[in-house]
Amino acid sequence: MGAFHKYATIFQKLHEEIQQGVYQAGNRLPSEVALSRRFSVSRPTVAQALRELQKLNLIERHAGAGSFVKRVEPAKAGTLGLIADGLNATEIVSPLSVEIGRAAQAAGWSVLIGGAVADRSPEDIGQEWKERGVSGVFFAPVEHHSVREAVNRAIVERLAHHGMAVVLLDRDLTEFPERSKFDLVAIDDFFAGFDLAAHLLGNRKNNIGFVTRPEFPSTTDLRLAGVRAAVARVEGARVEFCVGQPQDPDFVQTILKRHRCDALICSNDSTAAQLMQTLQAIGRRVPNDVAVAGFDDVRYAKLLTPPLTTMRQPCAELGATAVETMLSRLRDMHAPARRILLRAQLVERASTSKPASQARRPRAPKTSQFRSNIRQRSALMKDLIKGYVGCVQHRGL
Repeated sequence: MGAFHKYATIFQKLHEEIQQGVYQAGNRLPSEVALSRRFSVSRPTVAQALRELQKLNLIERHAGAGSFVKRVEPAKAGTLGLIADGLNATEIVSPLSVEIGRAAQAAGWSVLIGGAVADRSPEDIGQEWKERGVSGVFFAPVEHHSVREAVNRAIVERLAHHGMAVVLLDRDLTEFPERSKFDLVAIDDFFAGFDLAAHLLGNRKNNIGFVTRPEFPSTTDLRLAGVRAAVARVEGARVEFCVGQPQDPDFVQTILKRHRCDALICSNDSTAAQLMQTLQAIGRRVPNDVAVAGFDDVRYAKLLTPPLTTMRQPCAELGATAVETMLSRLRDMHAPARRILLRAQLVERASTSKPASQARRPRAPKTSQFRSNIRQRSALMKDLIKGYVGCVQHRGL
C-alpha cells in the first residue's frame, strides 16, 4: 500500500511540473536513479509513475536515453460536453466541472455543461449531444436511481454509438468491484478510506462507525474497504457499517449505544455535516464524545462547528488530468481503457482532535526511580573525580 502512495505522489508531482512548464516539450526528465533519490523510493516505483505519464501521452521513453516530455500535436480544437445529473447537488462534481472548463479552455477547447439525465431516455440524450456537435463527453454517473447501473450504461453506450469519446468522472458505471470499459479519472477511494481510518486509529479511536445514506454509490464501497483494511492492522480495533439517514436522531442514537463508537467516518462531507447537527441536537459533543470525519473537503467543511476533518479531492489536478485523458482518447479511440486514480489529501481539523483533557502530559518519575538515578549519577561523578585526580598525580602537576 505504501508503494502505491509513493507512486501516486511522484505521478502527481511530475504531472504538475510538466503542466507548469518546469519540463517543456522535448526536455529530458531526470533519470530514474535521480528521481528515486529525490523522492526516496525504489526505481520500480519511479518506473510505475513514468508509465502512467506515458499512458497520458505526456512523455515518451527511450531505452538507454531516458524519458522526454512529448511534443504532441494538439487535437483539433472544438467542443466537449460534461454531463452530471443534479450538478449543483453533487458537491464534488461542481468544483471539478469548473476545473475541467479551465483546463479545456487553456487547450483551446470549450465545454458545454448539461444535467438532469436520470428522467430522460438515453437515446434522447445521445441525440442531443450529437446535435450540439461535441467530440467527447465527461460523464459523472447517476447516483440516486433504483437501476442506476443500467441507466448509466445505456447513456454512455448511446454517446459512444454517436461517435463521442467518453471519460468518466469520480466513479465508474458499474457497482463495486466490477469495472467498465471506459476511461475513468477519480481519486483512489480505497486509499482515501485507509488514510482517514489510519488517522483516527493513530488518535486511539478504535471503535469506528462508517456512516452512509441508503443507495450509496460504488465510491462508498471502496472507501469502506479501505477503512476495513486499516482497522484490520490494529489489534482490538473494529468498524461497523451503518446505513441510514444522518438527520434521524433515532438512527444516530442507535449507532452510539449499540456499537459504542468513539469515531464516525461519513461517506462524504454532506453526510458528516448533517450528522454533526444531529449529534449536537441529542447532546453529544464533537470531538469530546465522538470524533467525526468525511470525504471531499467541500467549501463549507472548514466552516462547520467544529471544523471538519476530511480527505481533500485535488480538483485542479483531477480537472487537468480529465482533459488530458479526453484529448488522448480523441487521438486514439481504440486505445485500452485507463483508470487514473489520484491520491486524496488528509486535512486534519478540530472534529477529530483530542480534547485538551485527554492530552498526554509528561509523567513525573517514580520516587524509587528518581533516587536510583541520583545514586547512579553520584557514583559516576566520584569515578570521574578519581580519574581526574589520578591523571594530575601521574603528570606531576
